[in-house]
Amino acid sequence: MNLAHELESALLPSARGLVARVGEASARRGYRACLVGGAVRDLMLGRSCQDIDIIIEGDAHEVARDCTGPDDAPAVFHKAFGTATITSGQQRIDLATARHETYARPGALPDVRPGSIEDDLVRRDFSINAMAVMLNAEGYGNLLDPHGGRLDLEHGLLRVLHGSSFVDDATRIFRGVRYEQRFGFVFERNTRNLLAHDVSRVADLSGARVRHEIERIMEEAEPELCFRRLDALRALDAIVPGLAFSRRQAAAMTAIRTSAPGPSSLAESFWCVLLWPVCGEGLDKLTGGLSLTRRVGAAVGDCADMVTMKEMLDRQDLAPSRVFELLHSKQSGALVAAMHLLDGAVARRHVQDYLERWRHVRTSLTGQDLRRLGFSSGPDLGRALAALRANRLDGKVTNAEQEQALAKALLRGTDGD
Repeated sequence: MNLAHELESALLPSARGLVARVGEASARRGYRACLVGGAVRDLMLGRSCQDIDIIIEGDAHEVARDCTGPDDAPAVFHKAFGTATITSGQQRIDLATARHETYARPGALPDVRPGSIEDDLVRRDFSINAMAVMLNAEGYGNLLDPHGGRLDLEHGLLRVLHGSSFVDDATRIFRGVRYEQRFGFVFERNTRNLLAHDVSRVADLSGARVRHEIERIMEEAEPELCFRRLDALRALDAIVPGLAFSRRQAAAMTAIRTSAPGPSSLAESFWCVLLWPVCGEGLDKLTGGLSLTRRVGAAVGDCADMVTMKEMLDRQDLAPSRVFELLHSKQSGALVAAMHLLDGAVARRHVQDYLERWRHVRTSLTGQDLRRLGFSSGPDLGRALAALRANRLDGKVTNAEQEQALAKALLRGTDGD
């Protein structure tokens, strides 16, 4: 099967010249060069090739040097992995030396050595990612498909290449679920049986690798579908005992991603939703074990605090100023998750009111205004501003004149009059 026409159609104009350069440079050195992995899969699904990975059956660093022109950005080399990145304009291409892998133990990173294109393909996760397209002039566009990926792609099947695939690398479970949900595919029967048998191998992975896979899931269009599937497979419980993902969590994630203000708070909220069932149990071990960033770890900690104070937050008579006092130090990502997941409708409404209204309340008088009235900088000034805001929140003062009268009364109290 030849995919030359499809390849030319799928590549952006900026990529075509750079890909051609790689093929020509490889041929001059007597190397085979192939487009591999997800790019080939997407090409055959009629999608554009955004991330371009090319395998060189030879020294990828040599080819990268040969392909870098005077007007291009310098090639970036990763000697430990035999990889390089070349860039021309806005187009970036990753090159790698074809390699053969072995695993010293389950969950460990692989030991690698140079290999053939066929060696490189057999180390892939699923057959649909184990195809390659020739880039040399001789045979340009020819499909290499030693593992039947084309037929599996046509039938919507996810099939591992050997029986120890999940044992060697349990991150393939996460990637398989991503492909399953993204493309509407299903696991082939034997692969499904292997996954069910080997799902406990997720516990062999380092926290950093698990975190990376979860972050990739959170970038999917509907991450809640992936987490529901992982929960059904018991993969989440293998990460952290007791971790689950309920319909309620899924609904929360759906609501958050369709209304979140930005990607930063979105990621924090997703982590809070995911870890909500275990956020109060062994928090330090949880955040450290998953190598969470300090900010995400703090947000999950805020969730644990709000779970602890849920009975207070669920009180009907709780004044807005008291809600502000309880929540003003909490990160927005945690608050958004709590708005959907806290027990108690009143508690959830209080969090929502804080997010949407009360945290935006400002006093008319500023610190400079208070200094002009006679307050000195320091704790008394801070307490006065907090008192003005609390009275604004509770509706006890409604304009600048009333604030000024209250400030003068506070000043007299401060002075001991």
